Amino acid sequence: MPQCPRRTLLGSIGTTITVALAGNAVSATDGRSTSDSGEPAFDSLFDYFPASAGSDSMAVVTRDLEQQRQANEPYGNMSTGGGLGIDPESISKQAYVYATGDDEFSMPIVVVAGDFELEDDGDIRETDGGVEYERREDNEMVAAVTETVVVAAEDDERIGEAFAANAGEAKQLLDAKPLLEEAFGLFDGAHADYTVQIGEGYQFPELTDETAIEYKARATTVLDPDTLEVTIGVAFEDATEVTDELVDALTSELHYMALTGEPTVERDGSLVTITAERDLAAEREANDHESPGSLWPEEDIDLEDDELEIEIGHGDPTPVEELTFKVEDEEYDRDIWTNGHSTLEEGDTIVIDMDDVEPNLSISLTHDHVAGSSTSGTSILDRFEFEFEYDVDAGTLAVEYADEFPLDGGRVSIAVYDDRPWFHAPDEEIEPRTTAQPWSGTMRSGDRTTLEDVRPGDSVLVCWDGTAADDSIAHFRARPPGTVTFDYDFERKTLSATLELEDERERPADTYELLIDDEPAETQWADEADTVSSGATIEVDDVEAGADVTVVWGDDDVRVGGTHPRPRIELEFDEDQGAIEHVGGDSVSASELTLRVMTEDDSSEIDLGEEIDGEFEQGDTVSVDADADEIRHAMLWYDGINSSIGHVVPSRE
Repeated sequence: MPQCPRRTLLGSIGTTITVALAGNAVSATDGRSTSDSGEPAFDSLFDYFPASAGSDSMAVVTRDLEQQRQANEPYGNMSTGGGLGIDPESISKQAYVYATGDDEFSMPIVVVAGDFELEDDGDIRETDGGVEYERREDNEMVAAVTETVVVAAEDDERIGEAFAANAGEAKQLLDAKPLLEEAFGLFDGAHADYTVQIGEGYQFPELTDETAIEYKARATTVLDPDTLEVTIGVAFEDATEVTDELVDALTSELHYMALTGEPTVERDGSLVTITAERDLAAEREANDHESPGSLWPEEDIDLEDDELEIEIGHGDPTPVEELTFKVEDEEYDRDIWTNGHSTLEEGDTIVIDMDDVEPNLSISLTHDHVAGSSTSGTSILDRFEFEFEYDVDAGTLAVEYADEFPLDGGRVSIAVYDDRPWFHAPDEEIEPRTTAQPWSGTMRSGDRTTLEDVRPGDSVLVCWDGTAADDSIAHFRARPPGTVTFDYDFERKTLSATLELEDERERPADTYELLIDDEPAETQWADEADTVSSGATIEVDDVEAGADVTVVWGDDDVRVGGTHPRPRIELEFDEDQGAIEHVGGDSVSASELTLRVMTEDDSSEIDLGEEIDGEFEQGDTVSVDADADEIRHAMLWYDGINSSIGHVVPSRE
């Protein structure tokens, strides 16, 4: 008999996926068997997972929120139903597949069960197998609602495959991935959550190096409101590689938890199983404790002093035995840095010996506690005064030391990069085009050197003990000649661009080019004259608001300046009317505007198209459901532009 659709659904399937990924999901079930409560049984939730939802690297997650709610978690339980149009307390179970590959993540299927009511606006459909359901679509996700479950997937084809798998008419995921079935049979009993991971995306290289893993399983069971039992099972391909060191590394995964005792470890050939009990009361206490941090070295450093003082910017009283202070990643002498304190808190000072102080010195303070650790760090003497004089025509850069702090010139280098090195990925190796070490002995204010072959667009770093971005103690960006200012007429859709040059000399007009959305504009400075001087202006028609406008220079298209043209509107808050008024600037179609209002405790958005018919123009007002003393500020946003076009802060007089 066809299943009748429940006249309900999640208000936002896309949010369902996001929340599930955050770890606040529950498990789904088979529509053919039920528990005593009449809901699908927890042990058959995989039947809706078709083989097509699998991948080489994936995780399958099930969670029983009814059991999860019995635990008093230190961070609380995030609302599973937030933004979904349902009461989070009404969801009982959920299961999902989480796949990763080629640095991309996806969640091909989610199944939800619970006693919830949802809005009745779905289309009635029927699968090839005769299962009737309501179809909903939101945020590029599709959902099907039956009497027993909600199935969410990336497209209708996957929905059909899920129902076919549940009916036994298509291959199921666990049949296609025997390792999943083996891993889910590893731990008996009812669990608040059970997760299995397979594939290279979940190989834990920081723990296992090159030791191949078949799968990892993890189960959590609520023993009482303050105690969770956590069991981790890792199956390796080769039992001979399961060493004591490897087992110790796996056990370290539990270090971020407060445990009631030592973990229990069992080894059965290639399988390692670790069981421990989490002390939630201890974790809540640790969560409520603010670790010492925010290190503030004294600003005026006197090298004649014996010690450098470093103030603790925040933190509750914490025994120094729980703290580790490092200088350049090396543990510092506790007898020195603790400065006589037995505990540290906000306002206390720690110290390092002045003989150990040098430029670009990294320091950190770490608090190890039962729920993990927290670290706060900073650098000492990481910026020094240098003056730079760049001659773009000669390609030379004069660099002069202008600080009073004496530097060892033999440890100071200059590195010239073709681009800004800190804009690259951390694991990407970027080498400087040229380097120099022009100084020796003690550097004093006024010491000067000149670099050759410095090109517009280059980044020049003055470095200490190296030439990488992390070694920098000063930097300079070589820029092409001139700057550019823009003026935009929203009504006429015209943009003017004016060059401002630092000197009186003229420059070739064809070395400057105006680009709109990466394409040359119809009007260029070279169309007006062969040369340009300061104040040279061109005007371009038919420029849409939000366009990417850039002026570049030279054969390498080095950026001179840019803008995103937009309308401008002046706003004021009318306390008598409780409204925000348009008091000047452009007239803009209200349907393209959104007003975002920030209060002390909340934020809200007003679609002006729903409040005003036609243009939002001078004299128009928009009612705001908040008093002036509650509003922090309001910003007006134009569709397609990622910044505000109007802003107002109510008067506090």
